[in-house]
Order: sequence, then C-alpha cells, then structure tokens
Amino acid sequence: MLTLLALIGCSEYSLNPEDDVQGGRDSDLVLGECGFEYTDPAPLAMQESCIPEPVVGGWTPVIEWTTAVTGDAYTTPAIGNLTDDNGDGVVDRQDTPDVVIANTAGVIFALSGSDGALLWSAGNFGSEPASPAIGDVNGDGRPDVVGAGSTGTGAFDGSTGSPLWNVASAPVGRSAICGAVGLYDLEGDGAVEVVVGNLVLNGADGSRRFVGAYGAGAGHSYAGAMGVAADIDQDGVLEVVTGNALYDPDGNTIWHNGQSDGFVAVGNFDSDPMGEIVVADQGTLRLQDDDGTVLWELRSFTGSTIGPPTIADFDNDGKPEIGVAGNGVYRVVQGDGVPSWKRTVADQSSGFTGSAVFDFEGDGYAEVVYADENSVWVFDGATGEPKLEETRHSSATCSEYPAIADVDGDGHAEIIYTSSAYSGSESGVTVIGDADDSWQSARPVWNQHGYSVTHVDADSLVVSNPDTNWLEANTFRSGDVLAGQQGEVADLIVEIQDLCEICDEDRAVLSYRIGNQGINPVEESLAVVVMGVVPEGQVEVARFEVQEFVDIGMWTRTLEVNLDITGLDIRALVVSVDEDRVVGECDDDNNTAMWTDGVCQ
Repeated sequence: MLTLLALIGCSEYSLNPEDDVQGGRDSDLVLGECGFEYTDPAPLAMQESCIPEPVVGGWTPVIEWTTAVTGDAYTTPAIGNLTDDNGDGVVDRQDTPDVVIANTAGVIFALSGSDGALLWSAGNFGSEPASPAIGDVNGDGRPDVVGAGSTGTGAFDGSTGSPLWNVASAPVGRSAICGAVGLYDLEGDGAVEVVVGNLVLNGADGSRRFVGAYGAGAGHSYAGAMGVAADIDQDGVLEVVTGNALYDPDGNTIWHNGQSDGFVAVGNFDSDPMGEIVVADQGTLRLQDDDGTVLWELRSFTGSTIGPPTIADFDNDGKPEIGVAGNGVYRVVQGDGVPSWKRTVADQSSGFTGSAVFDFEGDGYAEVVYADENSVWVFDGATGEPKLEETRHSSATCSEYPAIADVDGDGHAEIIYTSSAYSGSESGVTVIGDADDSWQSARPVWNQHGYSVTHVDADSLVVSNPDTNWLEANTFRSGDVLAGQQGEVADLIVEIQDLCEICDEDRAVLSYRIGNQGINPVEESLAVVVMGVVPEGQVEVARFEVQEFVDIGMWTRTLEVNLDITGLDIRALVVSVDEDRVVGECDDDNNTAMWTDGVCQ
C-alpha cells in the first residue's frame, strides 16, 4: 500500500543545497535551477508504537572463544568488517566482523570474529607496538588496517593483509611504543589521514602531511603517543588534539597552552557546543576548555602514572563522568572534578592502561570494562562494585583496554581483550559474551583505541564530516550507555516536497526529505529508489545512496534528485527509502511517498 503524503509548506529557513544532489539516469543537475525552498532539519512526531518496553538482559558472562595463535599481545583490539563473508561481493555490515591486534613483537594479526580463526598476519613494527586501526585509507571503499611502532607506520589490505605502504615516519617527542593509530578525514574531503601522536600521514600513500610542534597525545615519559582528532572549535573541520596543543589539518598550531602533554579524550562538560579536552599525564588529571584554558586539575590522582581517559555517563545522572586507571587503582571523577569512586587493581607494570564503558543489560546503568595484570574486571558504573572478575587473563600491560562490539554478528555485545604471558600463561585474544544471549545489541565496529561512535560507520569506514560526537553521544572510548534499546527500532518515512519539470530536456528535479519516527537514530547509507508509474506498470527512474544522519524524531534537511525521464510517460512517481532494508524498523510498510500529478503531462 503506497502512502500518499501531502506537500508541505516551505520553511522560513533555507539551506545552501551545494553538493546535496544525487544523480539520476546519466544526467547532471545545475544546482539551484529550480528555485526550491530548502528546509532545515525539523522535529517530527514520534510513533508511539515504535517505543518498546525496555528489555533488561541478564548477567551470565562466559568465554565464547579464545586463541593463542597470535602469541603475546597487549594492544586494544580493533573490530570491524574485513572480509566478504556472505559472498555478495562487498565488505560491509552484513558480513561477520573481524578482530585486529598487534602482538608484542609488532606483527599485525587479523582474526575471524566468529571463532578467532586466523585470516592473515603481516608486518613487523617492533616490540610493544601501537594499537592498530581499521578504516579505508586508500579510497577503494573497503576497510584497511594500519599499524605503527618503533619501526614506523604501515597500511595493509584488510581482506588479504597485502601491504599497501610502509614508511619509517614516527611521532616526534614521544614514541609510538604503546601508542595508538587513529584514522580520520580531517578536512571532510573523502581522503583519510592517519594520526600517530603528533604525526599525520596521508592515508593513500603514507606520505607525511605534518608533525605537530608540541604535544603528541602521550601521558607517559616512556611512550604512548596517541593524538586524536575532533572538531573542537566547531569550524567544520577536525583538529588534531594532544595534551597541550591543537593543530589544524595543515599542521598549524591553533593554540599551545604551555602545559604538559598527556593522553586525551574529548567531550562536552559545559553549555556551549565546543569540545572540552580531558588530559591525563603522569598521575595528574585535568580538564581543558576548547581554547586550552585549564578548568580544573587533580594532581597525583592515580599515583605516579595514569592511562588514557574514558568519558561516559557512568552513573545514569545525565552528565558525563571520566574514568582513568593508574598505579594499582581505577578511579572515576565527575565532570566538575569532584572524585566519585575508586577500586584497587593490580597494575604496577605500565600503570597507564585504558578502559571502556557499555550498558550490557540495558537497565540504564553502565558497566566499566578494565583489564589489569591478572584479571579482566567489569565494575558497576555508579558504585564501582565488581560484577565480573575473569582471571583467565595475564598482561604486562601497555596502554590497552578491552573493546566492546558485536564481534560475531549475533546481535549482542561481547568483550574482546588481549593477553600476554606475565602473571599467568594466557596469551592471544579472548571473547566474553553472555551465556543467555541477553546482553544489549552493540555496533559491529570498534575501529581504534581513540574510538567514538560518530567517526566510523557500521561498515568500518571512516566518516567524512562526522556529526560532533559530544553533541550526539557525549562519550569517548565508550559504547552505548542508553537503556532499553536492544534491537533496532527506527521508523523511516519519506516526504516529497516539490517537483521541478524541465520537459524540453527530458528531465525533472524532485525535492524530498527523510524522517525517523522511531527511537534509534539512523546513520547507515540508505538506498532510495524512484519509480515511475507508466501505462504499462512501473519503471525504475533512479536508484542511489543517501548518506544522511536521520536523528530520532527528526526530518532531514531537503534533499534533491535529478530524474532522467527520456521516453517515459510518467503518470505518477513513487519514492521509497531504505529499499535494501538495511535498517531494522518497527514499521517497514511506510517507507514510500507518491507524487500523483504526473511528470511533463
């Protein structure tokens, strides 16, 4: 049944439609030629039937698989889709995710997420390498793997492990040992950059783009360079963020505040849209404003060392907290610098490991996942009380932490961690899941150490012009901490806004917008199909992909498509969104709209 949608009135707001047009059948569009009124994103009434009763999971953790094929490892696992498991010719979210780690000798390993089977191994980045990252760096639309360490930086084809490039470049001032690789599209031009501390390389060939003049995002004198990127000042491009400096995409220093360098995380701790920077260095934790001003500082907060910070709403109070590990302690602090809780842990080796946060049960209260020298811990986010101590773990510890993702494609979150024979004999990679498969759904991707949900899509591809993470989720090194959202319950609809007929050129321009009446935002690329109703039936006029974030209870901005109508007697048009049904919805039957006035009749 086609849904007839009435045309809407024009908004008083207007957008510049530049670069917003999708192609039809071999035609080009001169933007603005039709004089459409462009509407901004606008609120949309939500469908009450899409709001399910919260499903609260149980707590029966169990090891699902473990493999020692990689040898000793203490890097953060990168999770993403590397291989075409379903044989459809593409690598995307429909395939089973895979796990990438670097072992203590610096060799990169790719493993199947379903059982830990070895896919490939490659490279040699020296002892105690950086945590690798997953993303498309060469622009072929398929995820690649990038590693780094004391010998340099290199990229590999994600499916085969074949080398793409290898360079001797390394961060300056701090080592890539125990550091991390970050993948970002700094300028939003579709070209991915590789960030290793204060070193930025062009992802296509590994050529050096710049080295920042000050910090490298390292919080230990020994090693740990791991700069991140975010649009701190909301100017539309990403900046490279370190503990004491902010660099623009060309390497110019936006500011240097004269403080010590440190591990960083970015979030929003005040009322303005700019990002604040959490810095952890040598046991000291501080919060810096978007201009580098120190807002507060806690000295000797975790002893003499401290690890990369994690940002999330730990206690379900609607505000972000900060979690950090140090010498023998894990601590949580409120966003205003007031300490919350702490737990004694066993880490006197590096003392600068990280952590991750997720709401496994969907009860509205997050859990903290952390690994020390002897155990993998899950702490209650609000109180710090242990919910799990998995002793089948050993590590000399670097800067690593367990990742959280749906690593086997079963619709539920798993914990993925590495081990190295130190306090025990365990080594390799281990996955913990729930014996009853009751944990909440998680993304099939956790692509890098400096993970945030908006910078990588579910196909393991780096997002150009990503939504600002702290305005969407306000988390860093954290998964979903929202309650009761097990399963996908979006509800996409489409509305035709106008049609411009250019009959002497056998074409027309259709303006439309997409809405989401459900309770989950949609970030997937959506297939849109325009069908023409002709006397003989229906004929496809256009088929294309739209990459628009469709937020909860919102319409998108106005979008356009150019239609080639050569030789077609079109009596009506039907527009369908998410034609490939990649989005789980509470109602799959309301994804169409019809234009009933005909085209060039």
